[in-house]
Amino acid sequence: MNNLWSNCVQGPLTLDLSRDIRFKDCYKDKLLEALGLKSEITVIDIGCGPGTLTRKLSKWLGEKSTVIGIDIDSKFIEYAKNIARDLGINNISYIEGNALKLPLEDNSVDACTSHTVIEHVPNKEFLLEQKRICKTGGTVSVISVMHKQIIKALSKHGPQISQREKELWKIIDEYWEEEDKNREVDKYEMKPIELPLLFEQLGFHDIKIDALAIPTCIDDCRNSMKDRIAIIESERAMELEALEIGIRQVPYKLPKEDIEELRSLIESRFARRIDMIDKGKAIWDFTVVTLIIVSGRK
Repeated sequence: MNNLWSNCVQGPLTLDLSRDIRFKDCYKDKLLEALGLKSEITVIDIGCGPGTLTRKLSKWLGEKSTVIGIDIDSKFIEYAKNIARDLGINNISYIEGNALKLPLEDNSVDACTSHTVIEHVPNKEFLLEQKRICKTGGTVSVISVMHKQIIKALSKHGPQISQREKELWKIIDEYWEEEDKNREVDKYEMKPIELPLLFEQLGFHDIKIDALAIPTCIDDCRNSMKDRIAIIESERAMELEALEIGIRQVPYKLPKEDIEELRSLIESRFARRIDMIDKGKAIWDFTVVTLIIVSGRK
């Protein structure tokens, strides 16, 4: 069993909740066009994580399409299988496997895609393996997030991270950052200009570049009260899961009282934000994430 990523980098809940925001139904047409996908095909999502994108593709492409999710992390595969089973989705299958040695035959799928995977593996080998399993005329696409260009507009009128919370997080973050380097997280990150050039070098044609800005604003008028609470609850759940993962990074046992204090500070901060929503007080904090999508045909 390989649970390195889910245990030490990002948990299944964190990935699922964050990807659910990125792959909302309102972005369906733009994403399908950028990924070069249509109904009645077989498409594989490499590094599928908790299966968020595979479930969306299943819904968007219809039951006559076949969706396959592959991930090296067995905890992600188990999570994704359980969600698909509980939702009664029948056109998805999940396989535990290596992105550089895919357990599929040559020329066996119509399309391959991936989301925030290529920066963690040797780029050339990653794309060549997808080219191998893709049929002639099929599409290979890569979705990347421009982490350094993420816009975070924070409001001074909302709940602030206290100095004490920052101090407690700092202990965890210092070790976490060092461990991520050892795990080669983002080791193979490319500049945006390099990816289409690599597609061209590897013999893909009809190469395209698309971009999609994903804003998240709690106080946006299009969000119902239920939606606004759900966003906060998702952010709270992600932060608490990050805390549990972060604790594992520290090479010594953190004092129980420090962990409980940090957990309490997190809970209190999010509770105050929910209280503001309940009272109808808008503070207009928002985040904008930009997706860059490069695709080409075999």
